[in-house]
Amino acid sequence: MRKIQQTTINSVVKYGQTKLPKSANTECPECGNDASFQLKFDYQINQAVFSTLSRCSVCKEAVLFILIKTSHNDQGEEVELFVHQTSFTREPLGRLASTARLPDDLERVYRSAVNVHNMKDWTATAVMANRVLESITGSFLSDNELGQPLSKQLETLAKQIDLEEPIVKLGQLLGKGSNLNHLLCLEKATSEETANLIIDLLDSLIEYLYILPQRIVHLQKQIEG
Repeated sequence: MRKIQQTTINSVVKYGQTKLPKSANTECPECGNDASFQLKFDYQINQAVFSTLSRCSVCKEAVLFILIKTSHNDQGEEVELFVHQTSFTREPLGRLASTARLPDDLERVYRSAVNVHNMKDWTATAVMANRVLESITGSFLSDNELGQPLSKQLETLAKQIDLEEPIVKLGQLLGKGSNLNHLLCLEKATSEETANLIIDLLDSLIEYLYILPQRIVHLQKQIEG
């Protein structure tokens, strides 16, 4: 279980002198997003532990919350709120590991970045993210170019890598009479392995064209807001 801090409890309802949480913001154990939860406990004066289910405002999954009486004083009973914490961890590289060959240094620092994120060490996550970006530029740029600030390195990288090439190659791969064209037009049977690769390709294409630009904008708003 993970304790919900008092500062993230948005509203309470009173039973006599006892204040019970009515709504709270916390990281959803199911989707990992910061979400709002509406809470309704069936309070009984002679009961010490209560539970309720609340749906995440983001993913709509039901999440278990537990309320525990901890003490009693003249101002009422003290309670603590907990959320049932299922395992929510990012998997380093995931399916990418089976389809892409990364430089050893890049894979190592990226795995380290994900691992410290899973440990909820946010400062270390930022440090390792910088290392990952440096490792990416280090895979393509010359020593002289690597002497520039990281922001300039990324600008240089964009000029050296043909970012249009993957989409152009996909267009060629889809050319009339090609095997991929036959597969997508149902003129040829598709195996499970090939179907998996096609979905991976679609994931990557959508990620690059739609999700990545939005994430950059969202990050900018988050750090400048």
